Amino acid sequence: MPYRTKLATRFTTFEVHVETTNLYICAHSNVYDRAIVLVKSLREDIMSYSEKHPQFLHALTPLEPEALAPEVVQRMCKASLLAGVGPMAAVAGAIAQMVGEDLLHYSPEVIVENGGDIWAHVREPAKISVFAGRSAFSKHLGIALTPDMTPCGICSSSGRFGRSFSFGKADIATIIADTAALADAVATATCNMVQSDSDCTQAVSFATSISGVKGALVIYWDTMAVKGSIELTEIE
Repeated sequence: MPYRTKLATRFTTFEVHVETTNLYICAHSNVYDRAIVLVKSLREDIMSYSEKHPQFLHALTPLEPEALAPEVVQRMCKASLLAGVGPMAAVAGAIAQMVGEDLLHYSPEVIVENGGDIWAHVREPAKISVFAGRSAFSKHLGIALTPDMTPCGICSSSGRFGRSFSFGKADIATIIADTAALADAVATATCNMVQSDSDCTQAVSFATSISGVKGALVIYWDTMAVKGSIELTEIE
């Protein structure tokens, strides 16, 4: 999965930990105090909603949210509907984006990474390293992030390692989308499709057929499929 970004020295970087949420944030100043308040609030919104709707945490298919559900829940449900997965498949991306959007009030550039799932808004190029476990591509392959691409989400799912819950066997499925919640949900759905190297091409075609998805990358062992607006680069 992308982890962590290869960055110029223009950023101040810091981490925010709240229970299972682990954010790595790049901004032009240390806005930790604001970020941790946001993370706690978003987590509280999700947990409060799930107490009333227990299926929200465990559903493997889309759910319709209540009309007055918190915004983070609304975003998760909308993304999961487009991808055909459960809403929790979008949680890391949704939190990353909502934190990042708020921090733009304090910094002209922000990158928020949440367990490998990223939301970014940049004014200068950056590189994102792709970690694909056992694959020969791992640690040598990156995604070029340019200002015209952002804001966007770059999120991944793996059937081989990490915290992702997946029915698939891809070493990595990485999605670039208009929102991080959508990228996160589609990454899960895309990874689920991959049982062997023969599934990679179909998986990226599926991903890029979804409105809002800009590009897709799937790696299974030493087979790679790429489709859409995604520029690969070598990581030194």
